[in-house]
Amino acid sequence: MQNYVAYNSRLWDAWSEDQNTWSIPLTPEQFQQAKDGSIEFVLTPTRTVPLSWFEGLGKDVLGLASGGGQQGPVMAAHGYRVTILDNSMRQLQSERMVAEREDYEVLVLQADMTLPFPFKDESFDMIIHPVSNCYIEDLQPTWNECYRVLRHGGVLMAGWTNPILYMFDDEALDNPEIPLIVRHKLPYNGRVEVEKGAELSLDTGYQFSHTLEAQIGGQLKAGFLLKDFYEDSDPGIHLGAYTSLFAASLAVKL
Repeated sequence: MQNYVAYNSRLWDAWSEDQNTWSIPLTPEQFQQAKDGSIEFVLTPTRTVPLSWFEGLGKDVLGLASGGGQQGPVMAAHGYRVTILDNSMRQLQSERMVAEREDYEVLVLQADMTLPFPFKDESFDMIIHPVSNCYIEDLQPTWNECYRVLRHGGVLMAGWTNPILYMFDDEALDNPEIPLIVRHKLPYNGRVEVEKGAELSLDTGYQFSHTLEAQIGGQLKAGFLLKDFYEDSDPGIHLGAYTSLFAASLAVKL
């Protein structure tokens, strides 16, 4: 059985090469707009993060699994000191490319977020974590590490997937002509499904749904307090016509 984290790293390398939505770096024009305007980026498909989430925070920000040259450049444009940790080398290359083009400093590290982060305790004021934890099996070590590397008063901004998305086949989610029929029990575990004989491809990789207990309760268990929350959807997914498919939470380390 191959290492699922390594496979998903290859997946994101391939998606980045193909210009996946989450892999298109800011253009020079967009970077200038970011400098001229307010902080504006997404953790989920469409809704921008509220400006109130950034109030009263310091300037050291960790982009967790957020390579690709999207959120990091926006924060750099507003004077934040940016570190990006991602498991995809191609996503990190995009991050470096934007930084070199726009002449700002960024620290990029290729690392597995399921393992201890390569940072000292209380290194950051903010963690930006777009939808990505659906590619790891156990969330608790990641939440614990987020808590450890944040300073007191720092926040974790995390986007994540509604587990209901994993109850249906991908074909039905993508095509409104195909009936939405429940196919999978939750929580969905892509590693187990592959072990049972499910097809594995670089179109989807290993994915995992997580219970709300693991998503929200896991942050609380790590020591965070939940401060804010919103839901979002994706107009390109059939199921999104019926319910929200994504969410973002703001958690604080007191």
